[in-house]
Amino acid sequence: MDELEKTRIYRFHAEFCQCLADASRLMIIAELENGELTVGELDHRLRLPQTSALKHLALMRGRGLVKARREGVNIYYALSDPRIYQAIKLMRQVQIEQADDRLSLARKSAKLR
Repeated sequence: MDELEKTRIYRFHAEFCQCLADASRLMIIAELENGELTVGELDHRLRLPQTSALKHLALMRGRGLVKARREGVNIYYALSDPRIYQAIKLMRQVQIEQADDRLSLARKSAKLR
């Protein structure tokens, strides 16, 4: 694999990760982990303005995180792959461990005084 291919792969990965770098999108993903929902249902559950939810869903759909299907007048959104939520859970676990380590260090440093 040449350097240009590596760079393209890492850019692709970075774009995917940038899509996750928004609290509203993470909340949407967490809701969709339990199954497909309409924009109205997401709006009700998350208290996001419908226009905002639509923009986030469009971005996530463009990056391949969610998929949509139409049923009558409703469009149902779902995660394109359940591993997306699993990846977020894994990152959250790492963050919790890091926070625990920092808290432990802070407590130890308080005893030094």
